[in-house]
Amino acid sequence: MATEALEKRIHRGPLLLTLDEVHEMDAGLGRDLSNTAQVLLGDELPLMLLVAGTPDLPKRLSRMSASFWSRCHRLRIGRLRPAASADAIRIPFEERDQCIEDRALARVVSESQCYPYFLQFWGRLLWKLCPDPNVPVSCAEVDRAKPLFVSARSLYYEDRFEELKRARLVEAACGVAALFASSERRRSDEVEAVVRACRKGSGGAVRGMSAEEACDRLRNLGYVRTVIDEDIQCYEPGIPSLMTFVSRNSVPNAKC
Repeated sequence: MATEALEKRIHRGPLLLTLDEVHEMDAGLGRDLSNTAQVLLGDELPLMLLVAGTPDLPKRLSRMSASFWSRCHRLRIGRLRPAASADAIRIPFEERDQCIEDRALARVVSESQCYPYFLQFWGRLLWKLCPDPNVPVSCAEVDRAKPLFVSARSLYYEDRFEELKRARLVEAACGVAALFASSERRRSDEVEAVVRACRKGSGGAVRGMSAEEACDRLRNLGYVRTVIDEDIQCYEPGIPSLMTFVSRNSVPNAKC
């Protein structure tokens, strides 16, 4: 029935089907969706299926016993490059014939740490504070917006910190934060070594899982993200300032 319904819809015109939070999808439903998409695409019908979820989405999709997923094009979404971050702020203003001063734009990119959600939040704040297209966005507007951004960021980080607590990963997250204090990129074996040391420490909260599993959980929560540097698997902070928040709010005198 799903195949017939989608095929009927596609005959009215090309279809882009987007689904978020797919890591929460029922395995049976995911398997049906995959098989349906494969049949329709095999018939060369104009369908594009775009799914999104947490970083462990490929692993969860593979459990749905549908090989179609492994042949899909994958995009890993993390922090943007500085130039792309600047474009995300600058272009919408230019589209309404308004400019943002270079210094103001540089400050926004720096404050956002190139994290997409923070860029969206900055853009929304400045859009509301600067409604006149004849007036450039200046550092004065950035100054006015910053307290609102900092407040929202703190609430966001409180939620992320609670996630780490529920996952029993605060000690490991604190140790990883210390490792990244001197570099924004570390080899995966270095990160795993720090987490392994935390498992042996007095905190004990991560003793019930392997270092590899703890790193997987940190990655799935967006605390760190995987990158490939000259064919070597490395980690980068998901958001560097979140690591600072975790370090400042962790249990005092913890070994990690």
